Amino acid sequence: MYVPTPSYSEQRYNDDLALWQAFRAGQREALGELFDRYAQPLFAYGHHLIDDAEAVKDAIQTVFVHLWSWRESLGEVVAVKFYLYRCLRRELLKTASVPRPHLAWPSPDDNEQSAEQRLVRAEDELRLSVRLRLSMDQLSSREKEIINLKYFSDFKIREIANLLQLSEQTVANQLYRALQKLRKAFVPCLAGLLLLALHRM
Repeated sequence: MYVPTPSYSEQRYNDDLALWQAFRAGQREALGELFDRYAQPLFAYGHHLIDDAEAVKDAIQTVFVHLWSWRESLGEVVAVKFYLYRCLRRELLKTASVPRPHLAWPSPDDNEQSAEQRLVRAEDELRLSVRLRLSMDQLSSREKEIINLKYFSDFKIREIANLLQLSEQTVANQLYRALQKLRKAFVPCLAGLLLLALHRM
């Protein structure tokens, strides 16, 4: 009899539940594995909410310390990832009244480029970076958070609605409006990226 192989997301979900149950039973290593698995995505999400890396790190540490302290009173969690995001969001809202988005830009590898090439590239990327930041500034704080959760944290509409305590229709409407704004702003930005790519060929 054929038994379908679980997808990666299903396997991840099942692994999370197994780790959660082991942690609730007192296995510190299981909580450590959950921390290793989610520390980076939690940091990325938290840094999107507040532009203070140290505060985000402290909040993540606090969340996991509290989880260990309260493990005996915690119930079974349907979605561990969602629960951790919600805990972090609540912790950050205690310490930050105004969420500010953060955009991180990776540093390119310039080892094989001349000083002039690096300067031209830096100027081009600065212009594109500024344009992208300006386009993101057209979004409300809530729209930015929804974009982050949907496309960078891989949450579904219903999960975002639950996390933000909004209706699914409200989330869908705000997501649509945000995408419309970005689409208009990104037309010249994408043209600039194409010119930059052609310049490097």
